[in-house]
Amino acid sequence: MDDTVAIDVAGETLLLHADRAAWWPVRHSLFIADLHLGKGDSLRAAGIPVPTGGSEHDLSRLTALIRQTDIRRLWILGDFLHGSRKDGSWREQWLAFRAMHAELDIRLVLGNHDRAMPGLGLDIPCFSGSVAEEPFVLVHAPAEGEPDGPMRICGHLHPVTRAPGLPGRHPAFVLEAGQIILPAFSAFTGGSLADERSERIACIAGHLLRIPGR
Repeated sequence: MDDTVAIDVAGETLLLHADRAAWWPVRHSLFIADLHLGKGDSLRAAGIPVPTGGSEHDLSRLTALIRQTDIRRLWILGDFLHGSRKDGSWREQWLAFRAMHAELDIRLVLGNHDRAMPGLGLDIPCFSGSVAEEPFVLVHAPAEGEPDGPMRICGHLHPVTRAPGLPGRHPAFVLEAGQIILPAFSAFTGGSLADERSERIACIAGHLLRIPGR
């Protein structure tokens, strides 16, 4: 197993990374989905005792990926936020992260959890619906069935998969006709079991395992 797997789609090469991101080297771009900043803050505000540090941990992982890939643009494909809280530790952690990467072009395709984004003043360009980044289309949610048009890169489902000979379920990239579904970048998320008819690339302890569809 390796920490990256190269896939050729739409005439381009993407490198899928074991830390749940897709890297497009020729465009110096990185794609992630479902960052869910502030999830712990939202749950604790609702009286649910969960550990602190989840958002900080995810942003540290993202910093490591940025340094490793030397990208110029970061696309977040929906669910930058988890809830509607405008305060909390996540905000200070994000602002520190943003200052650390001040030269990085960060863009967000709005997801279903991002309704509070317009009023947060985070200075992130936000796009609703789909965005053309030829030869791809960037969206939050996958299409049902085989989509028409350009290859879609998306998230939303938090796909996980079983791996042969290994216990549990693991975050996974799902490769389908017409779309690539990214695993949730946040480590503090649940997941939905991917269709085993699709090819999956499982993220297992810092490595990737390709699992063919049935």
